[in-house]
Amino acid sequence: MVLASCGNSGAGPDNDKNSSAKDDKEKVVINVESAESFLGPSVATFRSTAVLVADRAAEVTTKTSGIILDILVEEGDVVEKDQVLMVLESDEQELALQSAQANYDKSLSNYKRAEQLVAKGLTNKEQLDNLKFETRSLKATLDQAKMNLTHTKIKAPFAGTVVKRHVKIGNLIQNATAVFEVVDFNSLQAKIDVPEHQWNIMRPGLKVQFEFDALKDQLVEGELIRVSPIVDTASGTFEITVALDNEDKGLRPGLFAKANIIFDQRDDVVLVDKNAIIREDELSYIYTLVDDNKVEKKEVKLGYEMPETFEIVAGLSANETVITTGKNNLTPDVEVNVINYNDSL
Repeated sequence: MVLASCGNSGAGPDNDKNSSAKDDKEKVVINVESAESFLGPSVATFRSTAVLVADRAAEVTTKTSGIILDILVEEGDVVEKDQVLMVLESDEQELALQSAQANYDKSLSNYKRAEQLVAKGLTNKEQLDNLKFETRSLKATLDQAKMNLTHTKIKAPFAGTVVKRHVKIGNLIQNATAVFEVVDFNSLQAKIDVPEHQWNIMRPGLKVQFEFDALKDQLVEGELIRVSPIVDTASGTFEITVALDNEDKGLRPGLFAKANIIFDQRDDVVLVDKNAIIREDELSYIYTLVDDNKVEKKEVKLGYEMPETFEIVAGLSANETVITTGKNNLTPDVEVNVINYNDSL
């Protein structure tokens, strides 16, 4: 009996099957979005919130009593310094002024006549001195009467806008009654509480940018003008005062603002989209695009953080393509397909 060996007949199909499996294995390709690093300014800011207040805001009060004869301004009117806002009756003050003027004129005439008599030796020096002191006293009374008459006209303490009227024509008001509120909208300030560990970086002259919910897509510039010399022990903060540019009168006291205090700025530094940053423990990394479909993982050193970008201090140059979306699925050995959806819109 002759037996034919069939050992090689099974080896051929197995090898073909393994080879086919390797050929059918597909490469992993991950869709990503990218952006380029670029040169630009790096800005370091301290962010906080504030409510606007007016540095020059006053309740206008009366300095005498009387009946209101006329009101010359209304709420919303712009007034100048010393502009008359309201008039009180002045009959009593005018009579007092006339009496004081007559008494002073009489005493002054007597004093001058006494001077002539002293020169001729017809009266003594003591009588002249008495008339001199009497005339001075009556002059003070006259000046007081003039001032009392001016108090019947209520005037604006500074240039501003009348925001409130508390009285009506015909009201009988007493001395020290609040009748108007006047605010200078050009004196708007923001009071900001800053943590004590920021003490060394806050100084007068720093620029501040404000965002308001009431003013969409509009930045308002300000400048730090004053730093409180003490720290509040209860809160661990100190107060800074920022003056705002309100030349167009678009801002009002009471508005809520988001403040960005710029305490340092560097020009022509490498910037990158914040979405490109990968944080692992204390280190930061970025995937850069190589040869159109390969990626390289780079360790980078971060600088200042801004709303949309990071400053890169080391590890990346300008004009490198970095992965912004899909980066968490990457490894250095995979292939990528860059699809920037924003560019296709």
